[in-house]
Amino acid sequence: MRDTVHALIMREIKTRFGSSKLGYFWALAEPAAQASVLAIMFSLIGRSSLSGVPVAVFMLVALIPFKFFSKLLPQLSASVDANKSLLSYRQVSPLDPFIARLVIEVATFIVVYIILMSILAWLGFEVWPYDLLELITASTLLVLLATGIGLLLCNAVVYWKDTTKLLGMVMTPMMFISGIFYSATMIPSQYWYLFTWNPLFHVIELSRDAMFTSYVTPVGNGYYVAFLALVFNAVGLMLYQVNKRRFIAS
Repeated sequence: MRDTVHALIMREIKTRFGSSKLGYFWALAEPAAQASVLAIMFSLIGRSSLSGVPVAVFMLVALIPFKFFSKLLPQLSASVDANKSLLSYRQVSPLDPFIARLVIEVATFIVVYIILMSILAWLGFEVWPYDLLELITASTLLVLLATGIGLLLCNAVVYWKDTTKLLGMVMTPMMFISGIFYSATMIPSQYWYLFTWNPLFHVIELSRDAMFTSYVTPVGNGYYVAFLALVFNAVGLMLYQVNKRRFIAS
């Protein structure tokens, strides 16, 4: 299985980035550009910081995990369908392309995070995490959550090919309710319940709590995210076993 996944990773990288030398650049440029634009917009209205944190850093700590999540889900949901021609080989299981895409996106996420934070440090911002272990935990929970949802979506594609289109429609409003442009401390406590059902909101809150000494999240709950990740992965793997033949035949 390891050799198969490695071969699929190399194939995915060549397919995705081989025709465009700018592929890796855009992975860095997109969140950096968005954070810069937002920082400029807030500075124009006289806000150089949010919750005691420089706007650019405040936004980037949320944008990087959100971009990872929003790009990983379409990749995972279409992983089997995009590699269906390879499933005729006995060595390739339907789960192999799923794992290959997961590895690529996680590796990209880590590299992008390190590079962008290094750039901010070079520019003079304080970006070393206040609690590195909490930041790693929040990022791990994000990966596990995305993996579980990706498994569910991958199974859904077997029955409904337009699942990926629906996903694109859902992710747009998710950007505005996941705490990217604000933190829980900026929301009146009586309205927290409108946001705390969203596991991404918790991940971003925990990430900011881990990064900044000046920010303590009042709502971030890693146990909630871990529970959802466990349920989604368990159900996704069970459905995978049920639909294993459908993946090949459909």
